[in-house]
Amino acid sequence: MKRFLKSNIVVILIIIVFSIVFFNADYKVIKNQKKIEEYHNSLVEKCKKIVEYKDENEKELCRLVLNEKEIEVDFYTLYSEVLAMHVKDVYYIAFLIVIIPTMLKVCKILKYKHIINSNSRESYHSFLKKLLKTAYQYIWVLALLSLIMMIPIMMNTSLNPEYAIINSHGMWQSNIIYHPVLFVISYLINVTLYSMIFVHIALLVARKQQKTIPCVIISYILYLAIEIFLETVVRLIIIRGIFHSELGMIFNIINVFGMNDLYGVGPLLLVNLCMVLVSFGLVYLAYKDKEKFVIQCEKNK
Repeated sequence: MKRFLKSNIVVILIIIVFSIVFFNADYKVIKNQKKIEEYHNSLVEKCKKIVEYKDENEKELCRLVLNEKEIEVDFYTLYSEVLAMHVKDVYYIAFLIVIIPTMLKVCKILKYKHIINSNSRESYHSFLKKLLKTAYQYIWVLALLSLIMMIPIMMNTSLNPEYAIINSHGMWQSNIIYHPVLFVISYLINVTLYSMIFVHIALLVARKQQKTIPCVIISYILYLAIEIFLETVVRLIIIRGIFHSELGMIFNIINVFGMNDLYGVGPLLLVNLCMVLVSFGLVYLAYKDKEKFVIQCEKNK
C-alpha cells in the first residue's frame, strides 16, 4: 500500500485538489438553487394569504406564481451551470491533469534508457507495449473527476429533463438526456477519448524530448496549436467556409467536459475516436524505427 501511494502520489494529489474544486462548485450551485426554491415557496405562501392586492403588478405576479406549473429542477440544468459558470477555467488545464502524472513515468523510462537495458531481455515490440501501458495508466482520471462532479448534482436534482427542455437551460439538446444512464456512459467515454488524445500528443513530444518539465511544456504548446488549427483551418475555413456547416464545432479538444451534441452524441464520439486513431497512428510512426529511437535515448544525460 505504501509503495502504491508513493508511486502514485502526484495523481492522488491531483484527484484530491480537483475533487475539492468540483465539490465546491457543486455546493455553490445546489445552495443557490435551494435559495431560489425557498424564495419561490415563500412567495407562493404569501400570495395565498393575500386577500386584497395593492396594485395590478402584485396581482399579476401572484397570478403567475400561483398558476405556474411546478417542475423540479433537473440534473442537466444544474450540471450545465457548474460547467459554464464555476469550472470553465479547468477546461484549459484538463490536458495537464492527465499529462503531468503520465509524463513523470514515461519520461523516467525514456530518460534512464530502459530501452537500451531491455534490448537483451525483450523485443522492441514488448518494450513499446509496456511504454504504452504506462502512458495509458491515467486516462481514467478525467472520467473519475467528471463522475465526482456529477454525483452531488444527481443526488439533489431530478433526472427528468423537463425543466431543462422547457426553460432551455441545459447544454444538451439531443434525445440522450431522456436516458440518464446512457448519457453518463457516453459522457465518460467521451472524456476518456480526450484523455487518450492528450496522451498521444505528449508521447509525440516525448519521442524527442525526454526531460519531464520541457516535455510537459512543449506538449501543452502543441496541444494549444492543434486546437487553434482545428478551430481556424478545420472549422472556419474548411467546414464552414467550403461546406457551409457548423459540424466543425465538434472538432474541439479543449471542450473536454462539454460533450457537444449539436449533431448527436454518436457523431461526436466517432469524430473523437477518429482523432484517437489518427494520433495513435502518428505515435506509431514516431516510435517504429528502433534504431533512431535508441540513438535518441543514448543522448540523454
